[in-house]
Amino acid sequence: MTFAQAVRAPHVRRVQRRPLRQAVHRRAADPRTALRSASWEVRSFLLVSGVIVAGFLLVLLYLAQATAVSAAGYEAQRLLAQRDEIRRQNALLEIESARLDSPARIEAAAQRIGLVRAATIRVVPAVEIAAKR
Repeated sequence: MTFAQAVRAPHVRRVQRRPLRQAVHRRAADPRTALRSASWEVRSFLLVSGVIVAGFLLVLLYLAQATAVSAAGYEAQRLLAQRDEIRRQNALLEIESARLDSPARIEAAAQRIGLVRAATIRVVPAVEIAAKR
């Protein structure tokens, strides 16, 4: 390689690179291409964002439903336990009522306070009462 070739070589390389840079600048400077590129990027960003938000909302909906079902299950268990307790109390009250209504207990309580059994019970027919009016 001669001295002249060496001196001209960088100049030739620079000249060859300039059209590439100008072409790149021309492509970027083209407003339609830049608009299409930006528009595609915006659309893809909005699409991905929408998918992420929709997924997040679906997860929140699932969690809300699962929590509601779980809370309803706990409430059902609490109500069943309360029903069983009320049935137990009702059975005890029925036994207590039967004990208090027994004729033997009533007779013993009456004797304690000094009451005696009536010898005869007089019954007045309703016809006689109606005739006196």
